[in-house]
Amino acid sequence: MLFRAVFLISLGFLIQGISRAEEGSAAAPFIAAPAARLADIKYRDVSPGDSFSRAWKLSLLPLVGSQALDAASSYGMRELNPALANANGRFGMKSASIKIGAIGALVVVEYLVIRRHPGAANAFAKLNWATGIVTTGFAAHNFAIR
Repeated sequence: MLFRAVFLISLGFLIQGISRAEEGSAAAPFIAAPAARLADIKYRDVSPGDSFSRAWKLSLLPLVGSQALDAASSYGMRELNPALANANGRFGMKSASIKIGAIGALVVVEYLVIRRHPGAANAFAKLNWATGIVTTGFAAHNFAIR
């Protein structure tokens, strides 16, 4: 907490010094030197689709990880979803295969939509994160009742 406060205060002084140096007022030499180099920074053009695509790719980690964790936590337990339950009503290898296959199909569909409409990547990234969080909660519940 103290480190964060000191960091924010020093950052404020640095920004204030840089803005004074850009206005032409007298500033300390250690603050004016970086301000002189700010004009030399070249920015490259980045299309909005690049960052959204990267966010979508990163959102696949919690999506797939949470589904695998949920499958591991449900294995051998009674399954309430009739599409995933085997003959005796338990979650088994067939159920895990269906679950992972459905997530794989979802990722492929998301990829095809994003390739055609790059602006949809942001919505899919948020959806993947939300799904990952909810499914992790289900997995935690399954581990708690074991």
